[in-house]
This record gives sequence, C-alpha cells and structure tokens, in this order.
Amino acid sequence: MSSQGTAFLALWNGFDPALLDEYECWHTFEHVPERLSVPGFLSGKRYASGGGAERRFFTLYELESLQVLESAAYRELVDEPTRWSAKMRRSFSGFRRYPCRRVAAAGSGLAGAAATFVLPLSAPENEVEALAELLGRQFSSGRITSFQIGVSIANPHYKVFSQDFSAAEGGSVIVAVLEATTRPALDEAGRALADKTASFSAAKTPDWEVFDLLYAIAKQEPPQGERWRVPPRDDLRALFSDH
Repeated sequence: MSSQGTAFLALWNGFDPALLDEYECWHTFEHVPERLSVPGFLSGKRYASGGGAERRFFTLYELESLQVLESAAYRELVDEPTRWSAKMRRSFSGFRRYPCRRVAAAGSGLAGAAATFVLPLSAPENEVEALAELLGRQFSSGRITSFQIGVSIANPHYKVFSQDFSAAEGGSVIVAVLEATTRPALDEAGRALADKTASFSAAKTPDWEVFDLLYAIAKQEPPQGERWRVPPRDDLRALFSDH
C-alpha cells in the first residue's frame, strides 16, 4: 500500500497476556474494521513483536487529514464503544498515540516488516528534511520498500487512555514508519537513523521498534443506504467467556 491522504494515526500498546487470543480476534475483526468505517479513514495495518507478556502491538491508520479525528463519526466510536470494545479497553497497557501530519513519504506496496522511529524535538523543520533525505537514500538503494514521516504535537490528549509522555510542552514529535521485506534491512536503516540523530541539537535517544505485519485492510464503503458504522461482532465476542 502506498501512503494515502495527508495524515496518519500511529498507536502502540501492550495487552494482558492472558487475553491475547481474544485481543487478536477483537482487534482484527471488530476494532480495525470499525475504525475503517469512519469517513476519512483510508487503510489500517496491524503489527506485533515479541511474545507472551512482552508482546507489543503497533497499529497504523492512513487518514485523509487530521480533521477526521475531530469528526462526529470518530467521536461516536470513542464515546460509544461496543460492548466488546468497552471490555477490551480495560486490559491495554503501555499505550501511546500520535496523530501525525505527513511531511514526507516514498514507496508503495506492503512489506512484511515495519519499524517505528519516534523522536521529540523542539523545532523539527531542519531535522525532518535531514531524515527525509536519509530515508530517501535508503529507499532509492533498495534497502527499504517505503517510508513515511509525520509530525505530531508533543503530548496529544486522548480521552480513552492516559499516556506517559516525556516530550516538552509546546514541542513536536517526529514519527517515521519504515517498511522492508526483512528485519536486517530495517536494522540497518535504524543504525543510520541513530547516527544521524546523534548530531541533532538537544535530541533525545529516539524510540525504535521493529514489528512483523499481522493484517492489513483497505477502506470498504458500506452498501448504499446503510449507516456508515459497521455492526459489532457479537457472534465472535460470544466465543470468549466474560472476564
């Protein structure tokens, strides 16, 4: 998939290890399709790394614009969760969420591995240009299949989960998402990024994680005359006992 729209929403989280099977089912078959039913959501991709108590998830949504996250439809999903979603919200951990304005991108297709790079900066303009040039070289040389860079405010509020941010108020956060066919290729790109950011003034050590692709879904328009919000998957929820 090539980058679409002018923005993306990047989310990271852990989950209760005892409920991972249910999480996989809920997130794949109810949660992500429900988000994709919101007008302005264009695609969704799910990733994971590690196992058991250490398992981490990354979810990436492509958006027409950041204004989609202020729409009545999106607010409805946040404020009026399904019965299954309300239950699953209790078991998230290590949650982070950055709505990003896309400032650079290249590549297309869908690769099996992705890495995320997160770096708080007070004035990101020059640094973004340097990172885009570096990743452009990685892409042109065939090391990575695609990349996109976005800029978020430092501490975006989200009413569902609290988040532990370390960025300074008023600053910005650079979020880069890279894709490649192999993890070693991403590791090489990560080392190049670390070398580059070491020269940035007042830059902290960036957060860097590598994930494997679990699932991808593109926008699906509802049948004409039907309401935009997809129905909850109560048939699947019934397969799991209540906790």
